[in-house]
Amino acid sequence: MENYTYKKVRNVLAAILVLNIAVALAKLIYGYMTNTSSMIADGYHSFSDGASNVIGIIGIWIASKPADKSHPYGHHKFETLATIIISMLLFFISFEILSNAYDRFKNPVTPNIDIFSFVVMIVTIVVNIFVTTYESKRGRELKSSILISDSKHTKSDIYVSVSVIASLIFIQLGLIIVDTIIAVIIAILIIKAGLEILIPGINVLSDANVMNTDEIYERVMRIPEVIYCHKIRTRGKEDHVMIDLHVGIDKEFTLEYSHLLAHSIEDMLKSKIDGIGEVIIHMEPAEFDEEKDGYTKE
Repeated sequence: MENYTYKKVRNVLAAILVLNIAVALAKLIYGYMTNTSSMIADGYHSFSDGASNVIGIIGIWIASKPADKSHPYGHHKFETLATIIISMLLFFISFEILSNAYDRFKNPVTPNIDIFSFVVMIVTIVVNIFVTTYESKRGRELKSSILISDSKHTKSDIYVSVSVIASLIFIQLGLIIVDTIIAVIIAILIIKAGLEILIPGINVLSDANVMNTDEIYERVMRIPEVIYCHKIRTRGKEDHVMIDLHVGIDKEFTLEYSHLLAHSIEDMLKSKIDGIGEVIIHMEPAEFDEEKDGYTKE
């Protein structure tokens, strides 16, 4: 991801941060005023959206730094590290909500619900729909894992807020226990969102395969000088894929020509496949095996 793209991602996160904090404060303040545990839980969920934006901005700032002596491969994985921190934050918030719900089960409290409780929740749902739509769209456009993961987090907040409205209705009907049950459900949904963010992040840090290598193979094999292509591996993030592969060429080619051909293959892959940040090519001398009527590979 180029520096100007990082700046765009950072600007998106900064704008959304303001909205998330406003939504969280509205839910938390009115939740505590009415003593509604489901609204308070939802408020913390929304507050975690804002906290994740802050972490994301910091992660983006570090990830945008160029490669240096200490980090010769760049700082791209700091963005992934930031997404993992977001997931850890979600797990912590879930634990706090579940602890509070347990206390409510033992000592039930009757919330003070009024029309403004519904107004607050409906307005915040509208804001969250806008945020998740905008952030998801920009995440796909900029190929930013942190924007995409954060939009999933915010999307879950919409469903959570709808469930809170349902709990408010049940409270009005005298079913106070539903408020606590909804809080527990919210905690479970937050854990689910955390896992959806954590697993892709672990895949990046553990160098899991990023893309289907068939397309790489097919494009490299279209080059006339290439006799075979194998041992293709990919790792990294969707917006910064690192590829290494072995390419067999005629053993009579000079070292200079092989070097130029390797650069040509690298440039071709970067121009034809989005998101490729680095390509390492190991050139192999192909030898013809008359007995097998074909070229041998190392």
